[in-house]
Amino acid sequence: MKIFDNQMDGLQKALELTWRRNEAINSNIANAETPQYRAVDLNFASELDRALLGSGSEVKKTDTRHLDLSTNELAHLSPDYSGATKPDGNNVDLDIQMGRLSYNSGKYSLASSVLRKKFQFLYNAIRQSA
Repeated sequence: MKIFDNQMDGLQKALELTWRRNEAINSNIANAETPQYRAVDLNFASELDRALLGSGSEVKKTDTRHLDLSTNELAHLSPDYSGATKPDGNNVDLDIQMGRLSYNSGKYSLASSVLRKKFQFLYNAIRQSA
């Protein structure tokens, strides 16, 4: 009998990925004045698909210069070209990044609330059966 279903696995992955995206956004904000810094972002949907469906697990590292895409330790960040490039080469737009931070925080809060409710249901079921 599987107590923790696929929904809980999905919620855990969603929490991990929103946390990683939050780190990328915070890095962008921290480097808003750094010359030549290019903003990065995490494609949440494709990373969640990769985490849940295991896509990318067939990818083999055939050369030491290749990225190791078989590990889930690091999310794959991609360049974010949403902000205009300033004369110093930096393309971080603080308004865009702050909006993304707020949106991402809401996604994290939602996933953690749903996960908390699922644990509460399990807790109540255990208490009723004891």
